[in-house]
Amino acid sequence: MKQKESALSNFSNSGHRILNLVLEVYNKPDQPSQAETWANALGLDANVAKNDPHDVVQYLGILRAEVDLLEKEMILSGFDKSLYHSYVQRVRGSISTKNVGASWNNYKGHLGIDTILALRWCAAVLTPEPQTDFSELENLLSKLQSFREELENSTINGPTYQFVISQINIIESAIKSFPINGGKAIKKAFAEGFADLNAKADDLVKEEDTSITTKVGGFWNDLKTAGSHFVEADRIVNSYIGLINKGNGLAENIVGALNFVS
Repeated sequence: MKQKESALSNFSNSGHRILNLVLEVYNKPDQPSQAETWANALGLDANVAKNDPHDVVQYLGILRAEVDLLEKEMILSGFDKSLYHSYVQRVRGSISTKNVGASWNNYKGHLGIDTILALRWCAAVLTPEPQTDFSELENLLSKLQSFREELENSTINGPTYQFVISQINIIESAIKSFPINGGKAIKKAFAEGFADLNAKADDLVKEEDTSITTKVGGFWNDLKTAGSHFVEADRIVNSYIGLINKGNGLAENIVGALNFVS
């Protein structure tokens, strides 16, 4: 998901992240669909979104949730609601998860210069989160996509293949969600990755190809390094990285850990 450095260089709070995306879409042509317009801004394939909007709908749902979070954060900031509420609602009105096939012209009117100025103000007054070098996440995404292609062209199948593909999907989704909701996306990925390994461990332990799953462990280490500001002290993150770095099969490690607990 290659982002434009000039517009999308600050992910430090909800205001900045939403502003980044609004700046990408507010003056786009009228006729492409909402799905295509937002897909381009979100780093998704607009041609795919035109015919199958499932993925873009998923990320628009995440974006709407982030807009709701922005409203809550502004309320907690103590500033008069009249300064931002109507503009935040305009942004929300530009994001539909139900009528994504309608032309962008039906939505872009919500995003005038006054709305953009209000978002700039919200971004300026909200407390910044730690910054992450997004290029590290982009590099990881590129490695994941290359690895996926290798797997699809290989003869590997069964539990190892199913596990690795699901883990790749989780990490990719976190990276694509990061420009929308920041470090929360990375923390969520580790929880989902841990749960996915737990769910697949019994089948995986019988025929795990550790030469393949070790590479997955390397991707998780890369994700932790890139998002270190957000996950350094997180218990689930450190538990998962601990399992990954033991040097044995991932399934064997988690089965051993669960047996120890029981």
